[in-house]
Amino acid sequence: MKRRLVTGGYAAIILLGLGWAAWAVLSAAGLETLAGGWMGQDATVTSVPRIGQLPWFGLMAAVAFYAIWQCLPQERTGFHRRLRPWVLGAVLCNALWVAFLERDRIGTSLVFGLLLLALLIRIVVMIGKTPALQQVDRWITRASFGLFTGWLSVIVLAETVAFAALSGADASSLMFKGACALSVLLLALFLSAVSFKNPMGIYLNAGALWVIGWIIVDRYTGHATSPGFATVLSIAAILMLLCLLSALRTRIRKLRPPAASQ
Repeated sequence: MKRRLVTGGYAAIILLGLGWAAWAVLSAAGLETLAGGWMGQDATVTSVPRIGQLPWFGLMAAVAFYAIWQCLPQERTGFHRRLRPWVLGAVLCNALWVAFLERDRIGTSLVFGLLLLALLIRIVVMIGKTPALQQVDRWITRASFGLFTGWLSVIVLAETVAFAALSGADASSLMFKGACALSVLLLALFLSAVSFKNPMGIYLNAGALWVIGWIIVDRYTGHATSPGFATVLSIAAILMLLCLLSALRTRIRKLRPPAASQ
């Protein structure tokens, strides 16, 4: 009975935190009005178009589903108990990250965004070291936190660039754009390598690739086009996609049951 109450209370706190974050997003006027306009769709070369931001709602729903799912009697394992403080911390940082951003306090928001990313990385490392107990665990626990971490890594990078521009950096200079391109390339190389080193790397790669892909499209077709920057990102995206497909094929082979001997 005590375990059931603890698990249910944990799920309720997570749902409240996610609801708080969702309310902050839905009640906001829009990113275009924040940080002196530097959070707008075409403000910097790394600005994320709205379609690249949309997965946040799906990821929040996935984490909420995880919170409810881990309440099931068969899922009350030691592994999920060890995850609880990290998930609670991530949910709190997620809510504060969004809340401060919507209040136009981008510096404080960025701090909580980086802290959220650090907590998610910790969760991903813990999940990666634990074999999936069943197939549904792979689709709920691993996919939820893996995709969230990969997606957030690019979003936080874009927010960092916006903060730098707000702080006085010349966002239109070649050096600034080159530094942004190098940052994305380094992130792409890291995620490409992780795709092979850790089963969770596949999810991280896929989450980040979604955002990078839409940034590329926007830099080619948006109001503030930057074909050179888009070309560099295209190279990074192709590398990530090739590594993702290769790692996914290898992973499927490992999960496939061995053929029966003749």
